[in-house]
Amino acid sequence: MPQLSSANTSCLFSLSGTFGDAQIVAAGSRIIIDLQTRNYDSGGILRKAHALANLPLETASQIRDLLSQAIAAAAEAPQHQPGMWSDATIAHTSRRLQSIR
Repeated sequence: MPQLSSANTSCLFSLSGTFGDAQIVAAGSRIIIDLQTRNYDSGGILRKAHALANLPLETASQIRDLLSQAIAAAAEAPQHQPGMWSDATIAHTSRRLQSIR
């Protein structure tokens, strides 16, 4: 991807974890969302994916509104929902399932 000039861009959010990386950047009159994921398939193989969205401000505002609704719904969701599995747990489970086949 071509590098954007730092004079007209501003990194608003950056997060990295076992799931991958996420970054939100303001670039002129657009918002760029860059997602890179890491997860294991059912065979225990590490898979990576990358997505980039270059959004006009109107679309970014619509997404903001939808995220606000999702946050409100999640805040009221029951707390007994199962959590996300770590990469190590998924890989271990995949290896065990492979040996059963």
